[in-house]
Amino acid sequence: MNIWHDVAWIVPYRTELLTQLAFGLSWLGYATFIMFFMAIGYWSASKTVFYRLLVLVSISALVNAYAKDWFQDPRPPLELRLDDLVNASYGLPSGHAQLAVVMWMWLAWEIRAAWAWLLCGLIALGVMASRMYLGVHDLEDVTVGAAIGAVTLVIFESLRHRNFQWQLHFTTSALLIAVVTAVALKTWPGNAPDYVPMLAGWLAAATWALHVDDGQLDYAPPTELHKKILVGLFGAVAFIGEQKLLKVLGADTLMDPMQWSLMKGLVSGIFVSLLLPAIFVRMGLAGRAHPMPHAH
Repeated sequence: MNIWHDVAWIVPYRTELLTQLAFGLSWLGYATFIMFFMAIGYWSASKTVFYRLLVLVSISALVNAYAKDWFQDPRPPLELRLDDLVNASYGLPSGHAQLAVVMWMWLAWEIRAAWAWLLCGLIALGVMASRMYLGVHDLEDVTVGAAIGAVTLVIFESLRHRNFQWQLHFTTSALLIAVVTAVALKTWPGNAPDYVPMLAGWLAAATWALHVDDGQLDYAPPTELHKKILVGLFGAVAFIGEQKLLKVLGADTLMDPMQWSLMKGLVSGIFVSLLLPAIFVRMGLAGRAHPMPHAH
């Protein structure tokens, strides 16, 4: 048995309890959770930390999707799979493994506390193990995905403290996002997934919103626990409503699917990064990082 490419050895260890646990851990690597997690973190914890996380997730998702279609490495056989959400996508590298390292280990790096390294490390390992347990990735897929995620973190950390032009001005940031996305779509080995323009739109809108926020709104997440909870709950309900509305509108739109995906990303980015923060400030659930001086 080649443990590097064969997941049949896992089957005898499957139990009902472990299967439910694996599905739960695996859900942490799907877009639904990741988008909610980043949005709620942006509102209730730190807009700058979770904006950086959005940048990392967007880059990683693009690299992973491109690499999958480039290598076209098949997943384990259908009869060994328990997760039916992967459809006909390829296996190498594992997106769950790559994003698990990027997301959870970056948060641990931002927090820089022993408990964060332990908790985030366990979550990342759990997500990676769940993909093999569910039979949708082999050890090679997971290892390569985790390695790409680790390299992404190292490169990002080495660059983010430098004052590049694209970090200082929205126009150059937007141009860079547009050029990278256009080149990727033009050279894509096959048909690119529709979430690529969606993520590009979301990142561009969030970047613009952050520039507007810093100059005008100056949103600061709440410090009181009960307000953090209220912001998270209110934001989650509003975000679900916004996504459902976009889904309804998308069913009737005459736009090209990729163009509509870009539009959804732009709308969602502004909704999460600017509109809802402004509402939270107006509701008294959040404040300003630098309160406006009182007139005398």
